Amino acid sequence: MACVVSMFQVGGIVGSLFAPCCNTKLGRRGSLLVGGALLTMAALLQFFCRMANSVEMLLLGRLVGGMAAALVYTTQPMYLVELAPAELSGSVGVFTCIGITGGVVVGQLCSFDFLLGTRKHWHYALAGYVLLVIIGLTPLLWFPESPSYLMSKGNKEKTRAILVRLRKSEQRADTELAEIEAASAVAVEKSSLAAVIRNSKLTMPLIIVCSFHLVQQMSGINAIWYYSVSIFTDAGFTLKVASWLNFAEGVLNFFVALFGPWMMASFNRRIMMMLSCLLSSIFLVLLSVGLELMKSYQEVSYGCILFLSLYIVAFNFALGPMPFFIGSELLEASPRPAAMALGSLTNWSSNFLLGMVFPLLQAGIGPFSFIPCSLICVYGFLLTCRYLPETRNRDPKDVAPLLEKGLKSKIK
Repeated sequence: MACVVSMFQVGGIVGSLFAPCCNTKLGRRGSLLVGGALLTMAALLQFFCRMANSVEMLLLGRLVGGMAAALVYTTQPMYLVELAPAELSGSVGVFTCIGITGGVVVGQLCSFDFLLGTRKHWHYALAGYVLLVIIGLTPLLWFPESPSYLMSKGNKEKTRAILVRLRKSEQRADTELAEIEAASAVAVEKSSLAAVIRNSKLTMPLIIVCSFHLVQQMSGINAIWYYSVSIFTDAGFTLKVASWLNFAEGVLNFFVALFGPWMMASFNRRIMMMLSCLLSSIFLVLLSVGLELMKSYQEVSYGCILFLSLYIVAFNFALGPMPFFIGSELLEASPRPAAMALGSLTNWSSNFLLGMVFPLLQAGIGPFSFIPCSLICVYGFLLTCRYLPETRNRDPKDVAPLLEKGLKSKIK
C-alpha cells in the first residue's frame, strides 16, 4: 500500500521536470490538454488493474497520474493568471487551490462504505476522477491560448485577437498588447530549467516560489488529514462518527478556500501570507500541546478539535492558494514556466518527504510531531516579512527588478 501511495508522488516529481518543456513547446492550453489525456490514461490503467489482477498496471497508473497532475498543477495557475487582467490575477490564481480542496471532499465522500470505500468497488474510486477530468478539461478545446505565450512565439496578430476577445475592448487590448510586447522584447534570456537556475537575478524569486511550496506541504496539512480521525476517536467518538467529523473538516477546508478569490482581491499578499504562516504555527503548537494533555485529560480533546479547525482556516488564508500563483506574479513570461515547475517539484518532493518522515516523528516524539511543522511555518513568515515584495495589482516587470540582488534585495 505504501508503494502504491508513494508512486503517485514519485510521478509528480518526474512530471514537474517535464513541465517546462511542455509549456514551452505546446503552450499553456496544449499542456493542459496533454495533462488531461494522461489523467484519462492513468484512470483506465487503475480501473482495469483489478480485472487484469496486475499490481504493475496499478503502479503504472499511479505513476502516470502523478506526472499528469504535476503538469496540470504547474500549468493551470500560470494559464489563468496570464489570461486574466492584472487586477484579477490573484483572484483567478486561487482556483487551483479550490479545485484541490474540492477534490479532497469528493475523495473523502467516495471513501465511505456506502459509496466506493469497499474491497469490491475500490477500483471505481481510483478511476472515477476521469469524469471530473472530462468535465473540467473539455471546454479547453474552445478556450484561447495564453497571450503571453503567443507573444513569446512572435505571433502578435493572434495575441491581439485573443486580447480583444478576452477584454471586449480594442483600446484595452492594444494597451495590454503593448505591455506584453515590451516584456517579451526584454525577456531574451534562455528559459530552460538549467538556465533559470543559473541566472543570479532569478535566485530570490526562485527561493520564494520553492519555499512557499515547501512551507505549504511541510506545514503538515496532509498529515492533519491522517491524524484527525484519531483525534476524534480519542475524544470519545466512534470510528463512524469520527469519519464523518473528518469529512466535516474537509468541507470546512473547501468552504474557506471558496473565499480565496475575495481575499486575494481585497488584501495584500504580504499581510495574508504572514498572517497565514503565523496563525498556522500558533495553532499547530496548541494542537501539539493539546494532544499531549489529552492523554491525561480527555476534555482537552475538544480543544484539539478547535485548534485543528482553526489551523485549517489559517492555512487557507494564503498557505493553501498562494504558492500556486505567486510565481506568475513575481516572474516575467520567459522564466515563468521553469520557475513554476521548480515550485511544483518542491511541492511534490516535500509531500513525499513529509510522508516518509512524519511517521518517524510520531514514533519518536508523539503528539509533538507537529512542532517541526510549526517551525517551518515560522520560516515562511520570516521569508515573507524580509523578502516578498507586494505583488497585488502590480505587473511582473515592475516586481522582478526588486528581487534581482538576491539576498540583498529590499522590499518596496
